[in-house]
Amino acid sequence: MKRSITSITIIALLTAMSLCACHKYLNKNPLDQIAAESFWRTQTDADLALTGVYSYLSPGTNATSVSATAPGWGCLTMHWDILADNGYTQSSGGNFAGVSTGVIESTTGGIQSDAYNLSYKAIAACNNFLDNIDRVAMDTALMRRYKAEVRFIRAHYYFILIQLYGDVVLTLHPLGNDIGSATLPRTAKSTVTDTILSDLDFAINNLPNTAYTSGHVVRGAALGYKAKVMLANSRWAEAATLAKQVMTENRFSLYTGGFRNLFLKPGQNNNPEIMFSARYQPPNYSGTTDWVYSYTNSFQVLKNLVDDFECIDGLPITSSPLYNASKPYDNRDPRLKLTVIVPGEWRGITASTAFDPAKDAVPSGFLPRKYVDSTRYPTTYATQSDQDWVFLRYADILLMYAEAQNEVAGPDASVYSAVNAIRARPGVNMPPLPSGLSQDGMRQRIRHERRIELALEGTRYFDLKRWKTDRTIIPTVKDPSGAFRSFPLRDTLWPVPQSEIDVANSYGNSGFKQTPGYN
Repeated sequence: MKRSITSITIIALLTAMSLCACHKYLNKNPLDQIAAESFWRTQTDADLALTGVYSYLSPGTNATSVSATAPGWGCLTMHWDILADNGYTQSSGGNFAGVSTGVIESTTGGIQSDAYNLSYKAIAACNNFLDNIDRVAMDTALMRRYKAEVRFIRAHYYFILIQLYGDVVLTLHPLGNDIGSATLPRTAKSTVTDTILSDLDFAINNLPNTAYTSGHVVRGAALGYKAKVMLANSRWAEAATLAKQVMTENRFSLYTGGFRNLFLKPGQNNNPEIMFSARYQPPNYSGTTDWVYSYTNSFQVLKNLVDDFECIDGLPITSSPLYNASKPYDNRDPRLKLTVIVPGEWRGITASTAFDPAKDAVPSGFLPRKYVDSTRYPTTYATQSDQDWVFLRYADILLMYAEAQNEVAGPDASVYSAVNAIRARPGVNMPPLPSGLSQDGMRQRIRHERRIELALEGTRYFDLKRWKTDRTIIPTVKDPSGAFRSFPLRDTLWPVPQSEIDVANSYGNSGFKQTPGYN
């Protein structure tokens, strides 16, 4: 009898066939799920399993409560900006509020443990796929492409892990019910990085060199992610070469159909700038973007970010003659109002929805505009969002190239060209950077441009970490409560969940230790 399996069932299947966390033993497969022996046979099986792997990119779909929305992941990736100097929350969801103020221990939970557990669930699904796909009767070239897609996704999650936790458990095969699986050590970050690069190299060599239109990973995304890894390791020349390769292969370009439409349907469909995303297709697979970011007000934008948007003359508000304190949002970089809802702007499509921070109980004074579809306002938990969350776009490639090339050779013409192309995109039309910048001056301009261009896209926290400016910038952030944030130096890396330490200890796993500073 032919079986019909949804992508959600596949997620459960893949998880059941591998360990959800690193050290915990696996119970027997539930009797209502498909056994591995009867599954990996046809290309249809491979397609369903691949769908399951991709589904980890977009958890919290079709949620019916705030607790089920998976803040920080998929369509709610914006939440990571709460941990930086861009965002603020009064919500307890994902415990971003506590972590943002330096309150983080091995038992904190929320994003502190979710980042570990969800990443390893996805990695377990990837490992299970890679260990079983050879059993399927299918075209050899297609099978290699599928493997490349899954190895890219595995690299994506290991990259998240090493940025947050440093040394982590490295496993490239499904774990079993044996003592060896239960006593794996934490592997040196440098070794895990080498594995990430190996996965990305395989992806680069086996993915199609096409535009990103079908939702399947393509070569350009793998090149871009490898550039990200190189940047995170200060391997500037290699990062510049990789980003330049994306540019010269000419499969992607800046979108000219309006900055805001990059983050909404239908503007995202076949968009030449989007290189990798988590995809949503209501009604069966809808996101929660509009409900969470439009109704709950659980993410608020800090004035710290708003003040960083330049005036249209390219000068900061502290020195531009165009800045008027009585009309502070006029004559500003157009990306400000395309990214942030400022007081007086409509939240919906009528004047009655004009934003009033006091009336709307938004103490930060600002809300996100990016990714929020104003035609759906006011929203409820039943609102179905179709916006794809963009993990990588061509503007980021240009900024990565500019950053890396500036570190290698200083602010040459190619660095100026990359940054100015972003500033000059239709609908933004900001003036070019001033000529004659020093290497450090250009470095600061590029970092500023990353903050503005990629604001609320979940990248700022990780940028601050790799620049090692998190420890100096975060303590200067003043929340609407009036309190300054704290950043203990140990917070440059996070503790692994205490439950993992407890399991390791119970098996005498001396190679699995808590992150330094959290013992």
